[in-house]
Amino acid sequence: MRMRKKKNLEQRMESCSALWVREPAQMRGLWRTKMPQAKRLRLELGCGKGRFTAETAAAHPEDLYVAVERVPDAMVIAMERCKALGLSNVFFIDGDAAVLDTYFAPDEVDLIYINFCDPWPSVKHSRRRLTYEGFLRGYRKVLRDGGEIHFKTDNRDLFEWSLFQFPKAGFALSEVTRNLHANGVQGIMTDYEEKFHGMGTPINRCVGTKEALPDVPVLDTLRRLMPQWEVREVGEEDMQAVLALLEKDRAFGELSGRQPTMENLRDDLAALPPRCLPSQKHYVAIWEGGAPVAVLDWLEHYPRERTLWIGLLMVDYNQRGRGIGRTVADAIPKAACAGGMDSLRLACLEENQAGHAFWERAGFRNLRMGETQTEGERQSVWIMERLAENEAL
Repeated sequence: MRMRKKKNLEQRMESCSALWVREPAQMRGLWRTKMPQAKRLRLELGCGKGRFTAETAAAHPEDLYVAVERVPDAMVIAMERCKALGLSNVFFIDGDAAVLDTYFAPDEVDLIYINFCDPWPSVKHSRRRLTYEGFLRGYRKVLRDGGEIHFKTDNRDLFEWSLFQFPKAGFALSEVTRNLHANGVQGIMTDYEEKFHGMGTPINRCVGTKEALPDVPVLDTLRRLMPQWEVREVGEEDMQAVLALLEKDRAFGELSGRQPTMENLRDDLAALPPRCLPSQKHYVAIWEGGAPVAVLDWLEHYPRERTLWIGLLMVDYNQRGRGIGRTVADAIPKAACAGGMDSLRLACLEENQAGHAFWERAGFRNLRMGETQTEGERQSVWIMERLAENEAL
């Protein structure tokens, strides 16, 4: 249900200006200057009318409290509540939880509250839920190591779904309950919570504690970062379509001295450097509308532990200019980091000036010169390297 527009909203907001931070980006990394003696910084996402905000801030005068709410008509009521209580340890941001890292610096926040957020029940809207893995990884950017997220909801489906999201984003679950108030009211309630508790609706609650991110398969992260395409390992049924893509770039075949054929493609899928296992190699196609628009080949933990080696990235010749290659190149460093690797390397033919410029724009730098042998002919290559990229930084 939409909240009715408040009369005299601007005047009421102005009357609470001491609690209202209008330029939160300017406070990034400086929030504790508002309360130097604060033991912790507590952050609430979606404070609504602010009963929980006001009562929690009042109960913990030793802590600094910041509430984010994107509906001014609700936020003004929350600010008025805090003003009426004479609170000086709570401040408000009229903003969006999706951009917290523009408001707060890394490690600046100790605890985050998510209370009764919109469940977005449609599956196609699941990425909008505040407990979606992508949002949780965003909170990691501002939450200190060991910091906590306290989550409450009356929506059982949202809660059960969220229990799978927390671990994927590197949060250890504890205090999981599906009926928080079964033996009497526990903690401070929101207005919404009190209403539904009175109706007999069980309240679900859990705590997620930030810990080291688990290693995630590179392919899984690529799929998450590029949802507009289907990304899958090349199988026998894909060979003809992949070969057709490779055949379109005759210039690269001439440059490398190795024209694409079905036999060469099968060799490329099976080829492994010494002491590498088949499980380290992945040759994938990126599909759109039933046809591949790019192919990507990589080796994990090669040529050193925690390095990802890119063997090939080729975009369909007829699809170039759409930014497909750049999107893939931007996603690979993040996927490598999620997979437990700290760097990426590749070999670019010295004569391939366009390819060299592309990889430089993607953050790769020349490490050294090397050689490769194709069809009995030796060719000079640039060995290029860049660091993996943590999404949480």
